[in-house]
Amino acid sequence: MIGTRERVFGGVGGAAGLALLYAIGVEPCWIQTVNVEISLPRLPKAFDGYSILQLSDLHTRRYGRRERIIRRIIESLPKPNLAVITGDMVHTPAGIPHFLRTVENLTAVDGVYAIFGNSEHKNGVRPGAFARELQEKGIKPLLNSNVIIERDGASIALVGVDDPVSFMEDMPAALEGLDESIFKLLLMHTPDGISEAVVRGIDLCLSGHTHGGQVKLPIVGALFTHSHLGRRMSHGYYAGKMLHQIIGIRPGRTQLYVTRGLGISGLALRFLCRPELTIITLRKGLPGVQYG
Repeated sequence: MIGTRERVFGGVGGAAGLALLYAIGVEPCWIQTVNVEISLPRLPKAFDGYSILQLSDLHTRRYGRRERIIRRIIESLPKPNLAVITGDMVHTPAGIPHFLRTVENLTAVDGVYAIFGNSEHKNGVRPGAFARELQEKGIKPLLNSNVIIERDGASIALVGVDDPVSFMEDMPAALEGLDESIFKLLLMHTPDGISEAVVRGIDLCLSGHTHGGQVKLPIVGALFTHSHLGRRMSHGYYAGKMLHQIIGIRPGRTQLYVTRGLGISGLALRFLCRPELTIITLRKGLPGVQYG
């Protein structure tokens, strides 16, 4: 009887050890390229098929295996129409040159834009100086501001807010000067501000911050998402009834995509929650999503 019990507990312990080795040594670098098509009623016809490459939450500390893999994936992809980085690019100032090396070949037809997450406002990172370094490398910070993107005589507004977690966001300033009728694509580090995005008439919001929970368990799902909205908004696409149930107000035309991001923070592992590089294709049509 004792021998049987020892074998059972020994087997459980061995499985747990293997799972931990996998979570530390395999999954953090097993990057998934996720293809998403999002249909939007107000999207100008000229932007049907418009491609957006989204990177988020790299939390760069050094130029290691994960960074080399990210760089290779970026270099292997067709040039998108737009590239966006939705915050938490670095963990400390020491990570800045390694982040810039990782994304130095990131290009897009209509430019590369970045917003800040909470990591850009702590651990000694100087946001102003970092913004200037990004600008010098061709990455345009979009912090509580907007830019108009034109295509075949039509236009959409790309809107970016500074980090809501650090209370640096200013949505009214970000939307300043925009006509109510223009299609609005919002970059916002955390999905926690989605209710205000709904009230402001945003068409599509792209966020990160949650890491998808970073650690997920079968049946249970994400253990912790760093979001006030809880585990129900860990990652993926949200709109309509699902979004209504989470935020408690009707979302109207607003749709949201939350990426699992590329990095790790806190626990140096990922489990059943692979890092994600996202390619989003905009389609004109009734609200909905399709994964490629």
